[in-house]
Amino acid sequence: MGADCPADCQQLKLFFPSLSPGRADLETGTRQMQSVERLTRSAKETFEVARQLGEELAGGEVLALVGDLGAGKTTFTRGLVCGTGCEEYMRVNSPTYVLEQVYQGRIPVRHYDAYRLDSPYELEDLGFQEALSTEAVLVVEWADRVQSLLPADSLLLELSFARSDGDEEGPGNARLLRFSSADGSWERRLAGLRCRADNE
Repeated sequence: MGADCPADCQQLKLFFPSLSPGRADLETGTRQMQSVERLTRSAKETFEVARQLGEELAGGEVLALVGDLGAGKTTFTRGLVCGTGCEEYMRVNSPTYVLEQVYQGRIPVRHYDAYRLDSPYELEDLGFQEALSTEAVLVVEWADRVQSLLPADSLLLELSFARSDGDEEGPGNARLLRFSSADGSWERRLAGLRCRADNE
């Protein structure tokens, strides 16, 4: 799965500084980075990819979302919450002003927004470290602002604007979703997303 690019490995190590040689030596291949890219052509498709992933979650996972304003981080979270069986997924919005929202489905989802945080310690004050030891799925928007708190087995999702066929005037609703992780437990779930994309 396009796993042995040194530049990508270095980027992941920088994003998750808690990666130590003892846990994951990406450069020597002790643990290979897994990456999958998915082009979505609408917010509906972004939602659907997230819903599929949400169905695969067992609880305790951390998803680190990175992307510009309007790139689709909250849309993705809404789909993910739907995939966990929460009937109130449509009320998912950016928790910028309250910093954290909790949604209860088959498994709980704790949704954080770090956009307005001045320091990662503010997320700690919300009990983020304690939440890491629960069965909840933790979703962090603007995760690059609190990356020092994120565990090495997190799934990094980079959302960016993209062009799709027929989009002649530049980026519209198309998005490129790039999933990356150094943790092998994501491999099957990422492979499933890739197969769905390849078969469409």
